[in-house]
Amino acid sequence: MEIELKYHVDSPEVAESIFEDEKIKEMTDPNSDESIAMRAAYFDTDDRRLARELMTFRVRREGSKIVGTLKWNGQGENGLYEREEINVPVIDESKMETPDIEIFAATPMYDELKHIIGKRELSKVIEVEVVRRQARIDNGKAIFELSYDEGKVFAGGKEAPISELEIELYSGDKAELTILGDELAEKFNLEPEIRSKFKQGMELIQ
Repeated sequence: MEIELKYHVDSPEVAESIFEDEKIKEMTDPNSDESIAMRAAYFDTDDRRLARELMTFRVRREGSKIVGTLKWNGQGENGLYEREEINVPVIDESKMETPDIEIFAATPMYDELKHIIGKRELSKVIEVEVVRRQARIDNGKAIFELSYDEGKVFAGGKEAPISELEIELYSGDKAELTILGDELAEKFNLEPEIRSKFKQGMELIQ
């Protein structure tokens, strides 16, 4: 289960202020603050079968590694997202361009994925390129990943900017996530990001 808060960030300078905030720095695990270049491809059928089933199929390069991800049963309200999620390592870089559901063959969702897609072909519908700054945050009651993504989403021959802060709950009570998010939103005047990157891409296509 993925549980995270998303906020729109007006500028990289605002994001820098958040990561350099004294309270955040006190909670940041040593050597966990890093920046990683990421490129992601989202795949679907021509009739958007996966999107209709509220499922996303993504393959993403994260620095030197490639990860395949399925998300489903998602719900989002006021920037708070809760979704089932499976991540698998991908060895073949060609899977960034040529979709292959076999990368999920060892997961419990493989049969469901096959059933949804059927004989339809998959193709790349959305690409996302960002530089992510991330850090592990521990407030003594819960552990989070704080990240800021700056980049672009590409779809339908169009592009749009991405500038968003994410706070993902790794362990602990969900209430702690809300408390931390509310504190940062108030201090840095952040607005909830009510659209996932996938949804932003779909809006470009539509």
